[in-house]
Amino acid sequence: MISIRIYIYLIPISFFLFAQSSLDYQKVKDDFTYFMNNEENKTIEDSKEKNAFLACLLSGIIPGAGQIYSGNYKRGGIFLGIEFASWAYRTHHNNKGDDYVNQYKAYADEHWSFSNWIENSPYFFDVGNPVFEAMSNNGEIVKPYGSSVSHHIEFTLNDNIYRTNTDIFYGWYEGADVCKNAVELRIPCTQENGNPNEFSNAEVLKDHHLYEGIGKYDMFFAGWDDVVECDETVDGYCSYIKENNNIPVAMSAHKEYYQHELRSNANKSYDYAENALTLIFMNHACSIFDSFITNFVINKDTNFNYYTSPIYDYNNKHRLKGINFSISW
Repeated sequence: MISIRIYIYLIPISFFLFAQSSLDYQKVKDDFTYFMNNEENKTIEDSKEKNAFLACLLSGIIPGAGQIYSGNYKRGGIFLGIEFASWAYRTHHNNKGDDYVNQYKAYADEHWSFSNWIENSPYFFDVGNPVFEAMSNNGEIVKPYGSSVSHHIEFTLNDNIYRTNTDIFYGWYEGADVCKNAVELRIPCTQENGNPNEFSNAEVLKDHHLYEGIGKYDMFFAGWDDVVECDETVDGYCSYIKENNNIPVAMSAHKEYYQHELRSNANKSYDYAENALTLIFMNHACSIFDSFITNFVINKDTNFNYYTSPIYDYNNKHRLKGINFSISW
């Protein structure tokens, strides 16, 4: 989305900025008079009496206001229309993104739980499990708890706050009277082989990091309610591997729908809203520049030149980092 947005805005700007490195004043005056003011020079003449600085200021506050103040109603209407349309577009997609956020949070609350995570985690320690590749590092199991992992689940139990990425939790979870047998046998931790109810009263902190983590990181995978038992299987298993940039990711039907439908749609909506904000800033800048050209250059006997040069960033795949733009008059 970012690269597309960059090129959309650079194309029309480039036609103007790189057409030439200096500008003949008389040519600018004739061209702008014809292109920007298709009527008689009445509008141009009238605008000479207006305050040029005020026109630029108005254009910066509300695109098109400076043009309307100067008597250029058509261009003012265009800038103003773009402004209103961009804000409406941004509001629409922000609201749409918020709706998807509410949807994926409700879906996660229904299909992912800490109790499932406590019970199912040892099940994925088995080398024969179809998602073992995603849960291991060079054939060695990476347990989703303890101080060796960076991400965590934070929960409150008996008025105390705990995190799963601590040695305290590691020893607690693998204690003889909790899930030690299940960890050694690499099977789900149940009442038959342990005591997963040790954490039954835990209240998990459901913040942005949790809702992001349960779809993004494999250490949260065991919490989904369809990783061990499900209605439809893949090669006899509920869990399966899905490649993401050549990296194996543990997946289930519920997790895939959560991550690649609901959260993906939310992110896309917010990206569209961000594009609209970029267009809003560009519209302000273009409106100011148009007011400047009209009031300071065309309507006054001024020697005007502009100079441009690209800014390259060879560490960036798009190369072009920006544009140097200078004006003298």
